[in-house]
Amino acid sequence: MTPAVTAGLLHHLVTGSHAEGITALGVEAVIGHDDRILLIAEPGPDFTDGAWQLPGGPVLPGQTLTDALHPAVAAIGLAISEITGYLGHHDHPGTRVTTRVFRFAVTVTDPGAICRHAGTSHRWAEDLDCPPADPAGLPGPVITPAGKPPLAGQLRAWARGIYPDEAGVELLIGHAVFLHRADFTSRFISIPGDDAGLAVIDWPAAIAALDNSLPCSGGENRMLRLAASLAAGIPVNLRDALTGLDGRGIQLVINAVLHASGRRPLSGFHDHL
Repeated sequence: MTPAVTAGLLHHLVTGSHAEGITALGVEAVIGHDDRILLIAEPGPDFTDGAWQLPGGPVLPGQTLTDALHPAVAAIGLAISEITGYLGHHDHPGTRVTTRVFRFAVTVTDPGAICRHAGTSHRWAEDLDCPPADPAGLPGPVITPAGKPPLAGQLRAWARGIYPDEAGVELLIGHAVFLHRADFTSRFISIPGDDAGLAVIDWPAAIAALDNSLPCSGGENRMLRLAASLAAGIPVNLRDALTGLDGRGIQLVINAVLHASGRRPLSGFHDHL
C-alpha cells in the first residue's frame, strides 16, 4: 500500500536523512496517465548517450519535499493537481556528497500539456523498470536507454547509402521521441513488401499530420521537420526551426548536417556498414 503523504511523514523523511549525514535532497514525480508513466529524456554529457528518467529536481534550502515537486513538474509544462503517495527513496553517491532522492506519485491537471511544452522530449512508458519500493527500502533510479528505439535498425537499412536519407533517419532516432510513439509508428512507418528487415517513413504524410493534428511540443515539431527536410527534401524554415532547439537538439542537428554532407559519425550508421 502506498503511504499517504502527511506533514509528519515529510518531517520524518528529512530529519531521518539528516541524522544519517545526508543533507543533499531531491525529489522525483511518478506521473501516471492511462496506466502509463511519464519519462523525460535526459542527455548524457556528450549529448548522444541519453537516458529516460522520471521528472525531478533538487530540494532547495527552505523547501519541503512537496514544495520541491511543484517546480520540478512545472519545468516540463505540467501542473500537479494532487500528490497521492510516497514511493520510497534512492541514494546517489557523488564525489563529495550523497544525494537522497524521494519519489512521489502525483496526478497532473492536463497530461496532454507535455506535448505542447517546447524542448521536452518525453514518452509514456507502460511501467517502471524497477517497481515502487517499500518506503523503508532503497529502490534504484528509473533509467532506461534513450537511444536505439524500435525500428531503428530497419529504418537505417532502408536509408543506407544515401547520406541525406541516413541523416534524416538518424536525427529521428537520436531524438528518441517519435519512434517511441505508437500514434506515429503505426501511421507513418511501413514495411515494404515482405522484407521485415526494412522500414520506411512516409515523410510527407507525417508533416501533413504535424500541420494539422499530430500533438507534440515545439521542440519535437522542429526536430521532425528538420528530419523530414533532410530525408525527403520537404522545405523547412531554418530561422524558426533552429532558434527553438535546446542544446541537445542543436548537437543532434549539427551531427545530422555533417552526416548529410558525407561526414558520417563514428557511431550509428557507421556501425552497420
